[in-house]
Amino acid sequence: MFTIYLNDELTANLKSKHALSETDYQDIIYGKTQPYEQNWSLLTAIQRRSEYSLRCLKDALLETHQSDAANCLEKGDIIAMHLNTNRPEIERQLSTAISQDVSAELSSEYSAISELSEHGLHLVGARPDKSILLYFYCSETIAATVLAKSYSSGLLQSLLDSVLNRLLSRATNQATSSTINQLETSLSLDVEEALLIEEITGLDVFKTKKHPLEKEIDARFELKALRAALQRKEKKSSEMHEDDGRYILPSHQISSSSQSKDAALLKEFPLSKHSPVVAMALLMDELYVIHSRSSTIEVFSCANYRCKTQQVTIVTDAKDVASCSPDNCIYILNTLTDRKSMEIVRLAKASNGIEYWKVPCDSRHISVSGVNVFLSLILKGNAQILEYTRKGSLLRTIVSDLPKQVSDFQAIRAKTGRFVCIAVDGSSGKRKLLSVDDDGTTVHSTEIDPDRQGSSSVEDHNFLTSDSNGCILVSDKRSSKVWAVDSNLEQRTELVSAQHHLVNPDGVALDDTGERLFALNKSKAVVQVFRISRRTSETKAK
Repeated sequence: MFTIYLNDELTANLKSKHALSETDYQDIIYGKTQPYEQNWSLLTAIQRRSEYSLRCLKDALLETHQSDAANCLEKGDIIAMHLNTNRPEIERQLSTAISQDVSAELSSEYSAISELSEHGLHLVGARPDKSILLYFYCSETIAATVLAKSYSSGLLQSLLDSVLNRLLSRATNQATSSTINQLETSLSLDVEEALLIEEITGLDVFKTKKHPLEKEIDARFELKALRAALQRKEKKSSEMHEDDGRYILPSHQISSSSQSKDAALLKEFPLSKHSPVVAMALLMDELYVIHSRSSTIEVFSCANYRCKTQQVTIVTDAKDVASCSPDNCIYILNTLTDRKSMEIVRLAKASNGIEYWKVPCDSRHISVSGVNVFLSLILKGNAQILEYTRKGSLLRTIVSDLPKQVSDFQAIRAKTGRFVCIAVDGSSGKRKLLSVDDDGTTVHSTEIDPDRQGSSSVEDHNFLTSDSNGCILVSDKRSSKVWAVDSNLEQRTELVSAQHHLVNPDGVALDDTGERLFALNKSKAVVQVFRISRRTSETKAK
């Protein structure tokens, strides 16, 4: 570990190099008195700006006699990716154009790849090979996590397409739109690079993205051999266990009786009390909090927990909110002013674009899986799930086989295609956790706290949510517990509880690293932030 002392000398040095703005500086020091708190915010701000800023930080540390901290910044990893195009004859020119853009960004000139840096992706070089080899620098675990998530979700592919379209005219000396539209690309990782990412972050990028060697080899045995070699090289003592042909470390597995012993409360911050808090959702590095009977959305930075507000006049009475990482947007379930109609409002984060479409007025809860939107509702006594495209087209209606006395119902789609649901019996108030096939058939069912009487609403006691990895979380308000479940309800892992100072959670969210959990308390209008050591994003859905 090392400590950076953000004194006046270092601050002035960074500002003179244009590596740190006054706004960033104020964000870094706001409410933080301990050096380690300022360190985290400083590194986040520097990394968010550009690779040039990171190099300036190292130089500034050396010039202000903090050489130990400067030397630690040298540590990092270079991840190589293959970019294939349908025009191999110009790949050498494209590589040159990319390298020129990297140099332009390092000197603070206009650069087409600055869009990558804005997303925390640091492209530091390119060279022609059988394809274009792109080199990304990851200075710390969070940078590697951002790279892995962006690769698996397709965000990195989309950003690179945008960059290459802008560089194509430079590489070919042509600027016609017809030429630009002819370029098609695909991004891939070698097995060794994917294993390096997994070692750094604990994320298996092959779960959602196929690598090119799978067309030629049995990837299970290749991965097994490479991972075993890597284990010997690092001299790790952990045993390896086989699961469905994949080898994973025991720390990634979650057993049915496991508990998180190392969870800790990191932060508790207040929300506005201008109107009752309804729900929250995490999108990338921001937390969105919605209120009933209000058009104001609170948006908190996950780096420093500072708040900005966003006015969405079309939202009159929000009921629920969900986020979609691949599309970089949030969805709000909204009740119209006539109180007889409801709609889904889609807010695009990058463009601030707004789209909306009407939905049944009996809608209860909203969730997202992939890029599709799912509504849970009770219509004519039947618990149903409606699936929409991101543009609002209804794809299908799933009618569950639950009895008609169900008074509330919430469903989350797992990566297996099944739904994990909570259903409340209207007469007894008993709550059940269900695994439901995509045709509405209940496959597994278990009662939640069978000895306790409940109310007729899901959200009075329990709440379901999922993170961008597909990990499904269940919160229990009365017992102040949060646990992760798989789609078969066979594995159940307690993540945080009252012994960690969790207080009556009305909703929870897990960040992309799988190590920070946000818990909402509506009555107190606060959000609690917990560190959890267990990699819940690796919960397997069987």
